[in-house]
Amino acid sequence: MTKINYLGQLHHPNLVKLIGYCLEDNYRILVYEFFTKGSLDNHLFRRVSNFEPLSWKIRMKIALDAAKGLVFLHSNEVEMIHGAFKTSKIMIDWNYNAKLSDFGLEKYGSEDERFESGKAYTPIYAAPEFIATGDLSKKSDVYSFGVVLLEIMSGKRPLDKNRPFVEHNLVAWAKPLLVSSTNAKSLEPWTLV
Repeated sequence: MTKINYLGQLHHPNLVKLIGYCLEDNYRILVYEFFTKGSLDNHLFRRVSNFEPLSWKIRMKIALDAAKGLVFLHSNEVEMIHGAFKTSKIMIDWNYNAKLSDFGLEKYGSEDERFESGKAYTPIYAAPEFIATGDLSKKSDVYSFGVVLLEIMSGKRPLDKNRPFVEHNLVAWAKPLLVSSTNAKSLEPWTLV
């Protein structure tokens, strides 16, 4: 109940609103606002055939909206770690406004509860510091945001074994290209799929 009460009081234009909940017998349901356009993951990777490819302008708008939501969660006012930041947690409304979903439960849960829920432990989005220590931090969210930015820019999944071996891991492939401005030119133009 503490989690539900706290999350129900958070209001920001770039966070999904918790509308209500049900605690009846063994049923536990959280009710959030509905998003007509689904998740960013669906748009980038076309899980539904009627999704149009996103224009560069819309991709940048979504990235900015997601960043604003993350900044709010990390603010001194809220002091929350998303802990599961990825494209499937970025919801898009009818006007391509992006809002973060499924955030904040890590702040309250013990490490065992986080492992059970599977949150914050998607390896491809996990910061090296988190993998080494198991400590979830704001920096972990920022690293995950960087992975999402790579997905937005490239239109590629963060892990795809159907690509050539050196490109299986999007972060490992892009890292040397992003280190120097000379190498970064080889990223242009990325084919937006």
